[in-house]
Amino acid sequence: MELIPYLIVFFGAVNLIRIGLFIIGSDLYDLKESDERKNADKRGSYPFFTVVIPAHNEQHTVLRAIDSVFKNDYPRNKLRIVVVDDGSTDQSKQILKAYKKNYRLKNLFMIFRKSQGKAKALNTGIKKYAKGKLVMCLDGDSYINPDALKKASRYFRDDKTIALASNVRIIETGSLLNLIQRIEYIICYQMKRAHSFFNIEYIIGGIGSTFRRDYLAKIGYYDGDTITEDIDLTMKILQHGNKKNRVLYGSDVISNTESVLSVRDLMKQRFRWKWGRSQTFYKNRNLFFNIDNKFTKLLTFFYLPYAIFSDFAFFLEPIMIGYIMYVILAYKDFLTLLSAIAVISLYLGANLVLENTLNWKEKIMLLPLIPSMYLLFYILSFVEYFALIKMLIKLPSLKSSLSSKICNWTHVNRQMRTNYRIRSVEI
Repeated sequence: MELIPYLIVFFGAVNLIRIGLFIIGSDLYDLKESDERKNADKRGSYPFFTVVIPAHNEQHTVLRAIDSVFKNDYPRNKLRIVVVDDGSTDQSKQILKAYKKNYRLKNLFMIFRKSQGKAKALNTGIKKYAKGKLVMCLDGDSYINPDALKKASRYFRDDKTIALASNVRIIETGSLLNLIQRIEYIICYQMKRAHSFFNIEYIIGGIGSTFRRDYLAKIGYYDGDTITEDIDLTMKILQHGNKKNRVLYGSDVISNTESVLSVRDLMKQRFRWKWGRSQTFYKNRNLFFNIDNKFTKLLTFFYLPYAIFSDFAFFLEPIMIGYIMYVILAYKDFLTLLSAIAVISLYLGANLVLENTLNWKEKIMLLPLIPSMYLLFYILSFVEYFALIKMLIKLPSLKSSLSSKICNWTHVNRQMRTNYRIRSVEI
């Protein structure tokens, strides 16, 4: 019992240092990128871009994904879209075929195949049908903003840039769980600015992720032996070093995706993320504390080990929170609780205000809700803790889990809107 206060002070201090460094890194990222954007249109032409859309049972949203690419302000003669339907059992195939028949677009390719998993679907689209310098991977339940391709291509004018993560937004639906996920994504992606500035990014999420096509060929494309093929590919890229090669975050490259509908499905999603990351860390365990000069020590000695350390700290969090609540109730020290709410609200509010890709109308609508997030985020904490415990229980099977070569589709229920259709397409 006497050890708990010391643990609280230690983990609290570590977290405050992390937050402070990341806030500074985020600000420095914005300063650096603002200079780059001023000269963005003065440097060269746009490279040829292929967008690969893997889809499995996405009848409600796959046309929206395709349409968002065609609506991009990007030279049409430098754009190709490749849709890989990986054994859908809903109406996706019929919808896609009707779209193709109606539009007969020369730069749209559709592949229909038996389901072999997302990684192999992506590999088929990239290896056999992609063309040009850049490849973007876009999930079938997501879509990109009209300027996403132009803004993504800007980052690759630096020859060191190999991979780029987009800024993923949750589509608003009005539900409480949707609101929690929206604000969570805004805060988390704000912090990715610092990851990019300090060159410690190790997760290029699948939605709107962009790569040099020749580099994907060099490293052998996606592997199919983990359940998070996007993290796995990023670590595969990092194996070749992160000094000469850069893995970046594009804050102005906006992608949009559906939120998870229920707490149960959110648990499934977060467990998949944690388990997939564990698989990837095990595969790439040589990166931890690696002294090779091709890696930055911030990545190998600090941020990768910190990812595991943060899981350990989170495992102890219920004990520490329980102790704090006991002290507050026993001594009726409610000022401490109010101070904690104020500090967290200030931190969340600052991140929201500093997110320069949100307009002020969006910020003004969300800011009054920030104080309630202190309590509402405990829903996410419960979900994440469940996922952590499930992952720890499954750890003994970690090595054997990598023997499978099929990265299966793991859908969770998301917002099922009215089928998105181009008006002239009749199914």
